[in-house]
Amino acid sequence: MEEKEQLRRIRDLAREIMETLLQESFFNRGSHLRDSVENLANTVAALAEIQLEEDKNAHDTLRYTITKMRIARNAVEQEKQTKKHLA
Repeated sequence: MEEKEQLRRIRDLAREIMETLLQESFFNRGSHLRDSVENLANTVAALAEIQLEEDKNAHDTLRYTITKMRIARNAVEQEKQTKKHLA
């Protein structure tokens, strides 16, 4: 499989994850981990678009991606703290 095909597959898998999260409730709706998975899938899809050169505004996408990654990290930390308090 060539590089572009692999990138398209990565992008498509990330989109499938996002679609599944919208349709199903694998995590509780208020779950910080669900939000993290969604943000990470969005990030992977955005980065694949940049690599495929299908993103006309890569600079803004990268700034957006950093923000999404920070949100995901914070959500994981919140989930960790919640679990710690419940234990």
